[in-house]
Amino acid sequence: VPINDTLILAEGIAEGVLTHPINVTGADEASRLMLALGKMQKNLRKTIGQISDSSTQLSGAAVEMTAITDAASKTLRQQKNEIEQAATAVNEMSAAVEEMAQNATSTSEAARQSSDFAKLGNQCVNETLKAISELTGQVELTAEQIQHLAGQTQDISKVLSVIRAIAQQTNLLALNAAIEAARAGEQGRGFAVVADQIRALAHLTQGSTKEIEEMITSIQQQSSLAVVSMQFSATLAHETKKAAEKAGRSLESITNAVRLIDDRNLQIATASEEQASVAREVDSNLTSIRHLSMQSDNGTHQTLQASEELSRLAIVLNQAVLRFKV
Repeated sequence: VPINDTLILAEGIAEGVLTHPINVTGADEASRLMLALGKMQKNLRKTIGQISDSSTQLSGAAVEMTAITDAASKTLRQQKNEIEQAATAVNEMSAAVEEMAQNATSTSEAARQSSDFAKLGNQCVNETLKAISELTGQVELTAEQIQHLAGQTQDISKVLSVIRAIAQQTNLLALNAAIEAARAGEQGRGFAVVADQIRALAHLTQGSTKEIEEMITSIQQQSSLAVVSMQFSATLAHETKKAAEKAGRSLESITNAVRLIDDRNLQIATASEEQASVAREVDSNLTSIRHLSMQSDNGTHQTLQASEELSRLAIVLNQAVLRFKV
């Protein structure tokens, strides 16, 4: 192979011409050089082809990414309009909230007055409770006195039992005395013994009777004390009634205040309904924004895929370039 042909081929490769035909028939050094240049030309042609294909793909990916970016831009503009509508709705909602706040202030004032009335009512209740407590103490005292009377009654029952027993024995002795008298006639000595026993029993009966009188006196005294206690209880009950009436008047005032609070709450409820309506509008706008955000997210995802494809193609190009030794 003439060295001039080899030189022409090398110059063509250096100038980027990779279509020069190569026909080598010899085996000398010039032929081997020509073969080497031919292989290099072939490899360069192959590499340039890969680069060309990759560039084409990169161009397509870039076009696709541009289209997606444009669509995302349109979406963002539409989203901006939706956000402006949401801002308007929020302003209206703010006005409603301000009105509700004013009503809440009035409600707070009414609540404060209600609190004052409630405090007064609480004082009245405390007074009532104090009176009831004192009344309870008197009732307990009366109960103790009644229990004491019951104990005295039990003692009387015991004494009466003794009297009954004495009466029975007296009857028996009287019967025996009668029998002895009948037997002895004028000589009724045994009757004298029986008569002594009867007198002893009579004396015992007198003692028991005295005890009964003393117990009855005690019962009467306890009854008098019970009456006094009950009278005092009645007085306390009267005072309790007055305190309860006072508490009732206070509660009535509280009721009026609560009625005013109810009216205020009704106004607040109306304002809250308006706020809810505006909030629903905001929610609708935000829903549209969410849909648009989802579309933007999809576009971003596609952009990411295109970017990954560009990255992969860049790697291919890099690998093709690495075939050349600088």
